[in-house]
Amino acid sequence: MIKYLKRLHSKLIGNANDTPIQARIYHEVSIIAMIGLPVALAVNFFISVPLANIAMTATWLLIAGLYLNSRYYGNLRSSVIIFTIGSSILISFNYFINSGVNGPTLLLFLLSLIFVISVMPGRQFMFWLPINLAIVGSLLLVEYEYPELVGITYSERSELFLDMGTTYIGVIVCISVVLSYLIKNYQREKNNALQASVALKVANDSKTRLLSILSHDLRAPLNSIQSFLEVLMDYDLSQDERKFMEKNLLNETKNTQVMLHNLLNWSKSQMDGGTKVNLTDVNLQTAVTACLRVQEAAATEKNISITAVVDTDIEITADLDMLKLVIRNLINNAVKFTPTGGQIVIYSSADGRFAQLHVQDNGTGISAERQQSLFSLDGASTYGTSNEKGVGLGLMLCKEFTELQGGKISFSSVDGKGTTFTLKFPLT
Repeated sequence: MIKYLKRLHSKLIGNANDTPIQARIYHEVSIIAMIGLPVALAVNFFISVPLANIAMTATWLLIAGLYLNSRYYGNLRSSVIIFTIGSSILISFNYFINSGVNGPTLLLFLLSLIFVISVMPGRQFMFWLPINLAIVGSLLLVEYEYPELVGITYSERSELFLDMGTTYIGVIVCISVVLSYLIKNYQREKNNALQASVALKVANDSKTRLLSILSHDLRAPLNSIQSFLEVLMDYDLSQDERKFMEKNLLNETKNTQVMLHNLLNWSKSQMDGGTKVNLTDVNLQTAVTACLRVQEAAATEKNISITAVVDTDIEITADLDMLKLVIRNLINNAVKFTPTGGQIVIYSSADGRFAQLHVQDNGTGISAERQQSLFSLDGASTYGTSNEKGVGLGLMLCKEFTELQGGKISFSSVDGKGTTFTLKFPLT
């Protein structure tokens, strides 16, 4: 029953997502007035004020017609203007037939002013405010100068108190509704502003991550391309040696181009509303092989051997581009912190539900102090064994991207002896 009433209420006043607050206030107060005026009619009938009942009946018809014009035809502006003019005329009429300053009419003028201020778009209420004050001032002046024009309609003192009390209750209900809407709208706008601020921070962080990834991932292949070109320029190579170098240079360029294409696609997804994960069936061995091509030149330059033993049958659920980015970063770190002549072993394992990829090196290892903040922005960047400098964000990105894919990343390390990073993903 409560849910039905809520749905009915939302249908009558308009949904908050597609109906302006001014329109919802107008519809809400109109419905309250259409319900409350019959009660006022009964009170006026009891205290024998027939002319006031005529004014209230006309007011009810006016409100009902203008409500339909606004709610179902979308003409809020015209409805508010007609209501303001019509209600001013009717309330002024009620002032003369219902005891003037001794009756409840001034309360109705106050309600009308608050209502107009709350629903008028922009600053248009500044036009209606002096009109309201001028009407009320004129009525008071007329009654003061010509008191015989205002009839006292209450035959008993109790009737005055009953009329004033019921009118006051109606006015308070309408004002409470208006203030409630305004307060809720303020809180909603405040929350929207906070969310927009958070979204802006996320967008800025995404741009920072993109620049970090470009710097982190493109440094190694670009250094390799530079090395190939320097060798071709500085040394007199044989035909076979030159052909070998040119082939490696071409492969390195192609791999870098593919990686850059993937990174630009990722950046586009950031601009379109954050990191989007496209989970598919991925062959783990194929992904590792693609990443090795990018890192082989850097490893060769330091005379580091990379051995990959990955089961060709392992299929995992992951985002291929995101997974490659994580693997590239882990291999790049292994090369960075492994001394000349060292070894890197990449191997896989599976336990029935999950597959694991291990990147093991016999490099410098990670000190106990650095292990605590390795996956955070607090983790300071350090120099590699050949004085390579990183940006300090690679492992944080690895953790974030691995978890976005539904995987986990962990590591074990012995300072001075080497490190093993492990990625864990569900099998398909």
